Amino acid sequence: MKATTILGLDFGERRIGVAVSDTGKTLATGLTTLDCRANPGWMEALGDIIREEDVAEIVVGYPLRTDGKVVAGGKTEAVDAFIAKLESAFKLPVHREDESFTSAMATASLKARGGGRGNGGGGKKKSGRAHARDRQKAKADIDRVAACYILQDWLDRPQREPGESK
Repeated sequence: MKATTILGLDFGERRIGVAVSDTGKTLATGLTTLDCRANPGWMEALGDIIREEDVAEIVVGYPLRTDGKVVAGGKTEAVDAFIAKLESAFKLPVHREDESFTSAMATASLKARGGGRGNGGGGKKKSGRAHARDRQKAKADIDRVAACYILQDWLDRPQREPGESK
């Protein structure tokens, strides 16, 4: 039997953070961030990742309230539509995982590791364009790391629904 992986996605209308598990399905690693506005072919790029990484299942961050309840609305509907698009395009099982606080955790993690962007308080001041590129890179990094947290939470959960694998 061929070793497979699980893909983790932090969906956003501008960017999608992408993480992948190891073949043992125990560890999530950040892979990339797809820029949906700059790259109209992002869905094909996602398909390439799914094939290259031999993905068997997909985990998508799902917006829940802090009390764990789902509230109908813009973000939830957008994620539901995204999940339907994934299921239709790739014919893989797609699982929802609570994404609460994953962007905040990713931001804190990157700052703790010195991954914060910006001038850093020394050296030359950056131009407006360079500063904007740094801001976009920082947001992409946050989305990629948030995808890791989403996938890792799903991998770490001991209970699975029938048919779900670990």
